[in-house]
Order: sequence, then C-alpha cells, then structure tokens
Amino acid sequence: MILSQLKLSLIAGALVLSVLPDATAQADISAKWIWKNQDSYTKYNDTVVARKVFTLPAATSANILITADTRYRLSINGQWVGDGPCRSWPDQYQYDVIDVTPYLKVGENEIQIVAKYFGIGTFHQIPQQSGLLAQLDVETTGGKSVRVITDGTWKTASASGWISNTVKRCIQMGPLEIYDARLEDSDAFAPAAVLFDAGAGPWKNLNPRDVALMTKIPFAFGSFREANVVSSEWRGYVFSTARLLYPGLIEANKSVSMASAVATVIDVPKATTLHLKALGCTLTIDGRRSMETEEKWLNTFELTPGKHFLFGVVSRAFGHWEKETEIQFIETSGYVLSNPINGNTKDPWSWVPFEDAKFISRDIEFLYHSAHPEEHDKIDLKIKSIINAHLVNVKDKSSFQTTFADQILILSSKTDVTEDLFNQFKEREVIVSAAKLVEHPNALLKDDSETTIIAPSPLGDVELIYDFGDETIGHFSFDIEAEAGLIVDVAAVEYITPKGLVQHTEEYRNAMRYICKEGNNKFLSLDRRAARYVFITLRNQTKPVSIRHFNIIESTYPAESVGTFSSSDTRLNKIFQAAVRTMELCMEDVYTDCPLYEQTLWTGDAGVMTIFGLHHFGAEDITRRSAWLVAQSVDIGPNTGEFPIAISTAPTKWEILLPAESFMWNLSVWDYYRYSGDRVFLNKVWPRVMKTLRSSYTFRDEYGLFSGPFWNTFDFAKIDRYHETVLYNSMFLVGAMDAALKCADALDDAKAIEWLKDFRTALVDAINLTWSEQKKAYPDSYHEDGSISTSTCMHTSFLSYLYDIVEVQNKDHVLQNMINPPENMVQVGSPFAIMYLYQALEKAGRQELIMKSILDNYVPMIDAGTTTVWESFPSGTLATDDFPTRSYCHAFSAAPIYFLPRIVLGIQSKGVGGKIVAISPRPSGLTWAKGAVATTHGPVDVSWKLDGDKLTIATKGPEGTDLRFKSNETLTHLNVLFNGQTVASGSKQDDELPVIR
Repeated sequence: MILSQLKLSLIAGALVLSVLPDATAQADISAKWIWKNQDSYTKYNDTVVARKVFTLPAATSANILITADTRYRLSINGQWVGDGPCRSWPDQYQYDVIDVTPYLKVGENEIQIVAKYFGIGTFHQIPQQSGLLAQLDVETTGGKSVRVITDGTWKTASASGWISNTVKRCIQMGPLEIYDARLEDSDAFAPAAVLFDAGAGPWKNLNPRDVALMTKIPFAFGSFREANVVSSEWRGYVFSTARLLYPGLIEANKSVSMASAVATVIDVPKATTLHLKALGCTLTIDGRRSMETEEKWLNTFELTPGKHFLFGVVSRAFGHWEKETEIQFIETSGYVLSNPINGNTKDPWSWVPFEDAKFISRDIEFLYHSAHPEEHDKIDLKIKSIINAHLVNVKDKSSFQTTFADQILILSSKTDVTEDLFNQFKEREVIVSAAKLVEHPNALLKDDSETTIIAPSPLGDVELIYDFGDETIGHFSFDIEAEAGLIVDVAAVEYITPKGLVQHTEEYRNAMRYICKEGNNKFLSLDRRAARYVFITLRNQTKPVSIRHFNIIESTYPAESVGTFSSSDTRLNKIFQAAVRTMELCMEDVYTDCPLYEQTLWTGDAGVMTIFGLHHFGAEDITRRSAWLVAQSVDIGPNTGEFPIAISTAPTKWEILLPAESFMWNLSVWDYYRYSGDRVFLNKVWPRVMKTLRSSYTFRDEYGLFSGPFWNTFDFAKIDRYHETVLYNSMFLVGAMDAALKCADALDDAKAIEWLKDFRTALVDAINLTWSEQKKAYPDSYHEDGSISTSTCMHTSFLSYLYDIVEVQNKDHVLQNMINPPENMVQVGSPFAIMYLYQALEKAGRQELIMKSILDNYVPMIDAGTTTVWESFPSGTLATDDFPTRSYCHAFSAAPIYFLPRIVLGIQSKGVGGKIVAISPRPSGLTWAKGAVATTHGPVDVSWKLDGDKLTIATKGPEGTDLRFKSNETLTHLNVLFNGQTVASGSKQDDELPVIR
C-alpha cells in the first residue's frame, strides 16, 4: 500500500508540528569542554586521561558537575567516585552532579578522569565528538566558594593501556574492552586542548541528571565449578568493515551496505586441507568456492603445494548487523600468509571497498523504500550484482590488482586487523582437567589475604570457571600477581546446561581482555557486563600466577523493594523473587531489556516495566526519565531524528520504528500519571503524546486501519505480520488513544478530547469491519495485494477485549479465543505479549487462568536453576542439553511482580495517585499470603490467613490512603474478618466499607 506524500514529508521533516525541545535554563557552568590535544577529535574508541592538582582548605560541601562524550570514570585522590554520564540525546545533553565532599582533603587534591569517545553509533548513545566537561564547586568552612573547572590548565594524556583497535561488543553497544597494563603511564601529560565553552559544542541544552546514580556494590563468587586446560591454538582475524568503508560514520543501522572484500596469499609447502570459518563473508581460493559442508560458516579447501589467493567477500547486500568481517583458520600452522600487493608477512591482508556498491540509509528511510518495491529491488539487486561479479571475476593476484588498482588498502595488523577474543572463548576446546594445577580455588570466593595459585600447563591455557550463584551486572575487579605479557581473558555467560554445554548469546561478545605487566596488576573494568558464570582464562603463561581478589562491583539503579510477596506456595515465592531480581538487573539510568547482550531502553519493554517498577519499587524517577527520553525522539532537531511516532529505542542511532511499542509508550505515560499524579510531567510530555497520535492518523490505509512499512512486530509467535497493515497495531493505537483521553481529561484539553474520540470511533469501526464471521476472529493482517490474511491469532482477541474494541455480539467469541483458542489459531509466544493477555483476563474476571499460566510457564525456569525470569517461555520438558531461551534475564517477563500481589493479596489502587486502594484477595488454593505494594504515598501491606471457611485479613497503609475491602466471587462462601471487622460474604463493596488505615 503506497504511502501518501504527507507521510513521506513527515519523515523528511518538511511538514512538522511545532513541537520543539524544551528550553532548559543554562546552569552556572564556566567549565570548558576539553580533550587531549590531537589532530582529530572523532577517533574510534579514543581513551584519554585528564587530571588536575589543586589545594583546598577545609570544606563543608563539595559537588562536581561532570559529563563526557561518550563515557567517563571519575577518581579523586585515588578513590573511584563513579562512572557516567547517563544516556541522553545530544540536543538535550545531561551531566551528573555528585557530592564529592568525602573524597576531598585539606591541602593538595587531585582529580583524575578517564574519558572514552566511542566514535561509533550504539542503541544507547549518539556520539558527536570527543569532549570532557567537569566543574567542582566547594564551600569552605570559612564561608568562601572555590571552583575548579576543566580548562587549559588541566593536564591530559592518551590512556594507551586501553587498546583502541577492538571490535564492537555488539550492534547495540560500544567497543570491546582490551587493556594492556604494559602500556599504562607510558604517555606524557601535556596541557589540555580547550574545545568549546560549556554551551557552544554539539551538546545542547545541558541539564542535570534526573535519575539516581548507579550503585557500587561488591558481589562475590558463590562457588568454584572447575578448572580446565583448553587449547591455546587459535588463528582468527577480524576486519572492521564499517569503519574501513565509512570512516567517521555514526550509525547502528542494518541498511548500510558493507560490500567489500579482504584478500591474502596462502603459501603451503605440501598438499593441505584447510578449514576456515567466515562470518559475514563468502570465501574463494583461486576463484573456487568451498567444498560442501554440513556445518554453518565452515569452508573446506584442498590446496596443492604452492601459493594460493584467498578472497573474502562480504556477500549480503542488507538485512544484517555485522559491521565486522571475521575469518578463522581452524588449522593454525603449516602455511604462511602474505600480502598480495607487497608480499609482507607481518601485514598479510589487503582490503578493497566496492565503491559502486556503497549505500548508506537510516533504517526508517530504507523501510520507506520498501513501499516502492521497484526502487528497493533496484538498490538491492545492484549491490548483489556487484558482489557476485567480483566473486566470479577475481580469481588471483593479477585480477585482484587489475580490478581494484589504487582502491586497494594494505591493512596494518596493529591498527586495522584485530582478533575476536570472545570467539576464541566460544570455540574453546577442553583438553583435560586442570584441577591439579590450581591451589586454593575457593580463595576467590572471599576478599582476604588468601590467594589462588595457578601453575602453567604445557598442553594449553588454564581456565577457571566460577558461579556467582545469581546473575549480576557490573565492573569486573581483580588483583593478580603475574609475569609481563600474561593474557587474562574474562568471559561470562548466563546458562550452562546440566551436561556442561555452555550457551553463548548470539552475536554479543560478553568478554574482555587484560594483558599483565610484570608484578602486581589491579584492575577495574570500564565496561559493565552481566554474568552468572565467569570463565577466567590465562594465556601465554610460563610461570605460576597468583590471584588475590576477583569479583564484580554490581552497578545498577539503586532499587529498593517496597513491595513484597510470600505465600504458602514456595514456588510462587521463588517466581516472585526471580521477577524482582530481573527487574533490579534491568534498571540502570533507564529501564533496559536485559543486562547481558543489549542493555537497551526498548520503548515497549519500558512500557510494561513502568507498571512493574512503580508498583514494586515506587521508582518514579527512572520511570519518568524512560518515558521522557522516548518522548524526545519525536522532537524536531538535527540530532533527534524527526520521527513521526516514538522511536523503538532511545537514545539511539538505530533509527527504526515499531508502532506497537510506540503506542505502548502512550500507555506508559498514563500509567505513570495514574500512579504518581505528577501533573508537571504530564503537561511537559503532553504535546509529544498528541504529536504521535496526530501523526498516526496520517498512516491510515484505504480501509481506515493503521498502516506503514515499519517493523510491525509484537510477539515471537508466527503471526502473519510481514505486511504494512497488521491488525494489532491498530488495536494498540486504540489503547493509546484511550490512555490519551484520560490524560486529556486530567488536563482539561477539550479540543484533544473531541479529536481523539472522533479518531477512536473511526478506527474501531474500521477494525470491526475486518471481523470474520466464519472464523469468529479478526485476521492477522491485510496483504499488499488487498487480500486478507487467512491466519488468526489470540492477540487480536485479547487486545480487542482489553481496549473495548470488540462489538457486543462478538465478545463471547474473543473470550473463548483468549481462554480456549482453536487449534489453528496462533497463540502467545512470549512473556512480553502475555502481559496484555493477563490484563485482558483480569478484566474478564478470569484471574484463576493468570495464576495457572504463571505456574505453568515460570516454574520450569525456577526448576532449571536460574534466579531470574527469561525472555521466552520454555516449551515442553527441558532436556539436559537444551538451550531453552536466548536471554535468561529479561524484564519484560517480570509480570508476576505485578500480578501476584494484585491477585493473591488483592491490592488494587483506584484513581490517580493511589489514595483509594481496594483490597480484594483471591486465595487461589493458598492457606496464607502476605506482602506489600508501593504507592506514591508509601506501601500498602496486606496479610491474610485462611482457616477452614474463615478468612482473616489485616491491612495497613500510608496516612491519608483509604483501604477498602472489595468482595469477589472467590470469597462469597467464606466468613471474612477484615481489619477486625466481620464482613457478610459478598455484601460489602469497596465503596461501602469504612476506611481502616
């Protein structure tokens, strides 16, 4: 379905609504943006250290304002203070304000800051250029004010210990961390370069951090699992294709052509079989493709004695996120590599761009091309034809040089080629046990003077495996006594099967490397990583190594549980605690989806986490901040992207729209206001809410349904959704309008109310015209040829019920689809989608089905030994060698944190601000239960005990909160004693019973 010109002009920014970024009052900032004086301030993975020495009298208070592009670590007088800044859009850049009074002393003081510029796009940041800004304001005991600012008097140096030539951790994150302690303190300090005044750089509208600072809590290993000798044989090469093709490009999109190639010459002295693995490229040797093999990515070549030309071509035009090309040689010896241009064996690789195949597009723009298949196919076919032509025509050194001539770049092994240390771990081969080589392995379970001593093995590298006992996320910290050149690789995973198979999380490189200097090595990693199981591998070892200390400094939002839950069913208690722990690990400066491989603010994930975070933790600042960062994506500015509806991740250089999640953001705005009564925020965000809904109005197709070439997904289930018109998008849009109507009513916006009601009526009518009388359900989608999908899913039934879309005569049918779906109907595929099914079931009064679903779907997670809830539900009986999910800690799955107290304890806030709370417990087969739920005024506690037909309920809540009993059908046969008062079965409702606080 072809988009209207209006839609295209919205994307291009030619036609916009006048919604501009908030004018933030400039703070009293006299500090300058500084960096090390160098020829470029947009280098990839550039790390510097800045320091200032100054004297102070006795201080009564001291605060430092600090920020950087992209990350900083602050130390004062040798003590680690903290890391930052919080994520923010460049047009609304933020700084941290930290009380540093305890770190200062009378006399000489030193501030030291390690700052890192990513130089590449992520799902968390939009780097602009290198920059560091800091301002210390001190109040002295004598009543004087002292200010220390970043300026030309600061000293700066390269932090060469942090190696710049590394791969990205994954598409969502920044560069992988490799630190060479032999290089630390090797760079001379010189006066800093002053780049800009505080308000003059590319970072606009500087404003203070609006969420709590992250924690720094030591977290020790729970147990030692085993030690192994693993093969040290490894030969792999990684080429940073995106950086070679497009130097300085800040993006994280799929729709950027990586068409290019690497080449080398392989010299074998005798007939040889070579096996190579290639990620993201097709290999030929002397123009021949690999022999057939069953293993994915494995290439097999039979080589005769002599020299052979290897050509590795990035072979896909689009549809992938691999920004690097990787080639691994399984056989690590028996041949020599040399450069096809100059014969150099130290720098054996050459690289060429396919200039005619270069293409750069934001994903949102490229999706719009797909609305015009001829244009999309033209681009795709052009790139593929260029790739295929080179694969056919380039067969040897001569054709390589003739074809590419002066385009050929000889790659430096130091700056252009690196190795993927995580793949080395992933491909590890266990040779024998190393138990006899390790003394006192349990010493690392505690922080004392006892050390773990590891002897080297002549067979390979020694690996230690530890279990934290619980998933965690933070900065690795260790103290090692070792020889110079010892490599310490630290890798972490979430799951190991009972048979010992290690699960690696797709393309995410959850690892770091530390190269030791001679003697004592103490290190605290810059990056935050998640871990349940940690693998410490010692490479290049020739002498015993002593490890005195190894742990993680857990770094999360300082969440404090206000809510609680326990009952007579220990399974429910464990499920609840797993949901709580998952939320804790997915709360940073915003709500994030998972701690291990994304750490990303997903708009939809944050939508459901809003409900969990508020009612359990009372976490208003992180909720408000998450919603506001998403809101800023619909502002108009040079860095924020000009998006017609809220973007899928924020802030981000992955510029993609996922309508269902955008509409979930609209829902979360109301959820936050309903909980908090925060009218100031509602006024602030309201123009953005209306902008997204008015933009959504322009995306109606000829049937009146929401339609567009977006990422039209909602669930992992096999819904027929690869089309522009997908029914659940329109249903979520109705829900978004319902939320907006409530907000408009709170703000007395009569004009918005009238418009929203008209739009809602028209959209509901359009949705109901799609109802199939034959199938008693809504179709999944409309296809581009005008045909109606033959597939149906539960999702359209429960959303139509939840948002009062379904017509009265069809209501029983959608209820049956929710409760007992037909065999051929697509069912819910993820805990994310099931949250909305639970809401619909609750609305239908079928809470018992929610309780059954929680037990059916979450008990297997607990039985598998994990202490967090998963991204997807396990299917069937878990075999001992199964990998039952991708992510084992995913906060959109934490629905039990909300529904167990809501159903079992019956705690349900009513109205805005939670001043009236209905108490309507459902025993659900339990004999007792107790717990609490957060409100903006404080916790509401409920405990009950069932003895025969007598139910005794005790409650308490904050001053001014009305706690009212409400009967339900599960209580009608019981004698209820509520806060000491007898309640006739089923006769008292929440608005009838006196308040008992």
